[in-house]
Parts: sequence; C-alpha cells; structure tokens
Amino acid sequence: MTSERLTADISAPTGQHSHHEWPYRRSPAKRYLVAIIAVLLAFAARYLIYDDLQNRLVFTFFVPAAIVAVWYGGVGPGMLATVLGMLIGDFFFMQPRYALWPLRMREAMAIGAYTVTTMLCVIWCERLHSRIRVFEQALDHVRHQHSIKLHPHAQEFADYLSGYYAQADHRNYAYNSWPFRRSFALRYGMAIGVVALAFVLRYTLFGTQDHRFPFLFFVPAAMTAAWFGGMAPGLLATAAGLVLGDYFFLSEHEAMGAVRETERLSIGLYAVITTLCVMLFENLHDRIRRLEHAFDHARHRHPIPITDASSSGSSAAAPH
Repeated sequence: MTSERLTADISAPTGQHSHHEWPYRRSPAKRYLVAIIAVLLAFAARYLIYDDLQNRLVFTFFVPAAIVAVWYGGVGPGMLATVLGMLIGDFFFMQPRYALWPLRMREAMAIGAYTVTTMLCVIWCERLHSRIRVFEQALDHVRHQHSIKLHPHAQEFADYLSGYYAQADHRNYAYNSWPFRRSFALRYGMAIGVVALAFVLRYTLFGTQDHRFPFLFFVPAAMTAAWFGGMAPGLLATAAGLVLGDYFFLSEHEAMGAVRETERLSIGLYAVITTLCVMLFENLHDRIRRLEHAFDHARHRHPIPITDASSSGSSAAAPH
C-alpha cells in the first residue's frame, strides 16, 4: 500500500461527516456498542478460564477491553468500559459473591489498582485522539486556506517543518515523524524509568513473598512507554516488566524458569494483553504520522512519497 493511499484514507474530505472530529465520525451507537461488546467478551473469557469460584485475576481481562473501547470510540466509551468492568468484576468474581459490598482490604486494593491502571491508559489514549483531531483541523485549515490560528501542537510542527526545509541539504519527507522527534535517549529512558518505578511500587507494597499481582504495575508502565516513545519502547517496557515480574514476584522468586501452571497463565496473559495494548497505541501513532505527512504535503506542495514511511522513525525521501 502506498503512502498516497494511506494519506488519502485519513485526510481526504469525508463528505457529509466532514464536520465530525475523530473518532466521532463513527456513530454513538457504534462506538458505545463496541465498548459493551468488549466488556462482555472480557467477562466471557474470564469466566471460561477461571469460572466464578476463584478470586483470581478479577480485572485482568477488563483492562484491554477498556483500551479497545477508548481506542475505537474515544474517552466516553473508554470510561463506560472501565466502569462496567469494575462493576462486573466486583459482582461476579469477588467475595462476597453477587454483591458489590462490603469489600475486604485485598478486594479494595484490586479495585483501586484496576481503576488507576485503566484510567491512566484511557487518558493516554485520549491524548493521542486529541492530537489526531488537532492535525485534522490543521490540515483542513491549510487545504482551504483558512486564517484560523493553528493549535500549538500543529504550529510547533509547522515551525519544525519551516526550519527543516530551510536547510540546504534537506530532502522531502525525510524528517523524523511523530514520536521520533523526541530523542532516542529520552524515549527509551522514559521506558526504563517507568518500569523501574513500577518495580519499586510493586516491591514496596507487596515485597517478594506475596505472589499476588506480580505484573500489576508493569501494565501501565508499558502503556506509558508506548504512549510517549512509540511501539519499540512500549515493547521494551513490556519485556522488562515480564522479566522482573517473573524473577522477583512469582512463587519461585529470584529465579527464571519453571513456574506453576497458574503462574504460566498469568505470564501469558500479561504478555498478550500488554502487547495488544501497545499495538493499539501504535495504531494511533501511525495515524498521527500520516496526518503530519498530509499536512506537510498540503502546506509545501511536495510530491507524495511512493514508499510508506509511517512505520519507521524517518521517512523515505521522495525525489527532490
């Protein structure tokens, strides 16, 4: 697929829905229905694996459900999925069964950790949605020669482009795209930093002898790394969290290798769920990159590059 087709998919006028911003071009019914379906699928997966008799991994499946909801439909569906996941997990999978109250300390901590983790992921995802909307508006202004002042994020990118194309040796579209304008050290340093913070929090609250929630804080750490630095830092944080959680917080702590069957399931779920969430964040990063290229094309009238460079840190150069 060429960059021209990818650019056209995002930035072309959308007819009767052109006045709706991302992701609100999708109907409310569709956006909220996806949120409800995601939560129901999470409930079904949790029930099939553990039934309702085990007070284990109560909210694990509801975190990606909320991320799918906010990725597809925005902050409203994401909040709905978060609340539904909390209520269903509490009602069906926690003691006392089929009741929302009272809660013991362990259950209260699980609800608090789920709420903070999921809300953080929803906020990061919505921040990317907001940036997409900013560049959609900026692209519309440039194409129709509106005199409206650009949003600071779009103006910052426009100033960056002006400086880049003022260089004598510049090449069209060869600049660093989002989020690769942040330095390598900053993006990967953020990933390492949030994983270290997650480790400290888990160790301080539970130590190494308590085997509950081995990967509790590593999920939001990976989400933060992916939001800030892109897919590679997000996957690095995911892998680092997996190694640290396995080595320090499982039953055979300070060792790698054989673990209990239930712990193998925990490892697999953490790896799959966190990687899925990182990929959803990367999908939004990619959409921002394509909008940046469309904005550049509309502003500077360059030929559209043949090679799709949205998946790399720097764009392939078109003939200059």
